[in-house]
Amino acid sequence: MVLGVAIAGKYVGTYVAARVSGINKREASALGWLMNTRGLTELIVLNIGLELGVISPLIFTMLVIMALVTTFMTSPLLEWTYPKRLIRLDVVEPELEVETATSATDGENYTRPYRILVPVANPSTQKGLLQLAASIALNYSYPAIINPLSLIEFEEDYAFESTPVEADRLIAQRRQQLEQLINTLEPVEIRSHVHPIVRISSNVARETAQIAALKQVDLILVGWHRPAFSSNRLGGKVGQMLTTAPVDVAVFVDRGGDRLESLLVPYSANIHDDLALILALRLLINRETCMLQVLQVVPENHLKDELSYELNKMMEQLPSSVRDRIEIKIVQAPDPIQAVVEASKNVDLTIAGTSRTWGIERQTLGRYTDQLAIQCCSSLLITRRYSQVTAHLASMLPDVRNQEPTLK
Repeated sequence: MVLGVAIAGKYVGTYVAARVSGINKREASALGWLMNTRGLTELIVLNIGLELGVISPLIFTMLVIMALVTTFMTSPLLEWTYPKRLIRLDVVEPELEVETATSATDGENYTRPYRILVPVANPSTQKGLLQLAASIALNYSYPAIINPLSLIEFEEDYAFESTPVEADRLIAQRRQQLEQLINTLEPVEIRSHVHPIVRISSNVARETAQIAALKQVDLILVGWHRPAFSSNRLGGKVGQMLTTAPVDVAVFVDRGGDRLESLLVPYSANIHDDLALILALRLLINRETCMLQVLQVVPENHLKDELSYELNKMMEQLPSSVRDRIEIKIVQAPDPIQAVVEASKNVDLTIAGTSRTWGIERQTLGRYTDQLAIQCCSSLLITRRYSQVTAHLASMLPDVRNQEPTLK
C-alpha cells in the first residue's frame, strides 16, 4: 500500500499537471517517473524522523524500502518511456531553415537536399572552410543545406557545476559569432542555405558523429591546421571523425587564398578517390571557370592501363560543358607523394582520397605522419568515403547529372 500510494501520488500528479500545461504524453510520463524517485534526501529525512521518535522502526523500514524501490525503478522506466535515441532527436536544435526549391509537401517531386555538416571550432578563422562547403553544395537547381556546427566543449566536472544561464549565454554568444561569419559569405544568395547548430558537449568527435547520423548529412567537412612548432599528424578530434563518423568525411587543409579555379585529383581507383572525384566534379559544375586535372601516378616503364580506360569512358558520358574542362594526366614516378606535391604547385586545391598511394591510410591516421597533408603546396582536401561499395567510376554519374544546370 505504501508503494502504491507513493508511486501513484507522484506519477499521476505530475503527469496530469504536465498534460494540463501542454506537455506531450511522452515527456509528461518522463517527468512523472523523474518526480517519483526519492533518493538520498528521503533517507536523510527518515533517519531524522526515527531519531526524533516521530516514526516507529516498522514505519521507518517500510518507507526506506519504498524510497529504494522508487529510486531504482526510475532509470529503467525512464528508458522505456523516453529512450535515449528519442531524447537526442529532441535535443538537437530544430533547424530554422527556409525551405529551398522543393518541400516535403510536393509529394513525389520532393528531392532530399544535399547536406554538409561543417564543424566550426573558431568562427573568426574558418571562413574559407564554410565558403568551400557552399561551393561544393550549392546549385540553384538542386536543394542544398549547409550546417555550421559549433560545439562548446566543457569538461564533465565543469559542465556539472555550470548553470543553465551560463550555458545559454555561451550558446547565444557563439551563435552570434556564427551569424557574423555567415554574413561575410559571397555571393549573398548562399547565406539563406546556411543554418548553424550550436550545442554544449563534453565529447566533440562523438557528438559530431551523432548529429551527422541524426541529420542524415551527406558529408562532414572539417578543417585542420598544422601546429606551428610540430609536424602534427591528422590525429586528435579530426582523426576520430575520419575513422568513426558514419558518413563521408573530408578534411580541409587551408593554405590561404580564395581562388578555386584549378583543381587536382590524384586518382588510383578506390572508393575514397571516387569521393574525391565526385567533390571535384561538383565544384567543376558549380563554377563555370574551374578546371580539373586528374592525375594518375604509375611506376616507371609502366604502360597505360585499364584505369585510364575507365576514366576516359566516364568522361565520354559527362556533359560537354564539364568534359571540356577536365584533363587526365599520367605521370611516371617512383614516389607518388612527391609527384602529387610537384603537381600541386600549379593548382588552387588538391583533392585526395585516404589511400596508401598518397601517404594517407584510413586506419593509421593517429599513428603515422600524413606526408601529403604537410607537404602539399596548394590547399588540400582529404576525403574518406564511409560506404564500403566497390570503387566504380560509373556510379558517380548520377551525382554529376543531378547538378545541372550550373550555379551562376
